[in-house]
Amino acid sequence: MRIAVGGLNKNEMEAAIKKAAPDVEVTVTNDMTGAQLIKQGKVDYYFGACNSGGGAAISILIGLVGYPKCCTVCKNGCTPKLDEIKKFVGEGKVVFGMTVDTIDQTVPLLIEALSAK
Repeated sequence: MRIAVGGLNKNEMEAAIKKAAPDVEVTVTNDMTGAQLIKQGKVDYYFGACNSGGGAAISILIGLVGYPKCCTVCKNGCTPKLDEIKKFVGEGKVVFGMTVDTIDQTVPLLIEALSAK
């Protein structure tokens, strides 16, 4: 599995991914490059974080990759839910936004859902 990470707290996101799945290849990048990597098939997924979970986390990717492939898995003031994340993965989403406050909670659930795919 190859994941690009962008948005806020990229290093924290990378550490959370490596903790949840040490074998995952992680590329720390920015939104524009992350979108290109997804479109070129050089990464499988993109994880982004911001304060709301859907603004700066994935807004550029929504425009460049397409809304149907993007989702917010944890919004501000919410808790990530495995069933909801599995639903998004089942729908073919490849870009996932979350709040910076929930990176440590959300990433393991995302990795679990993506690994089970």
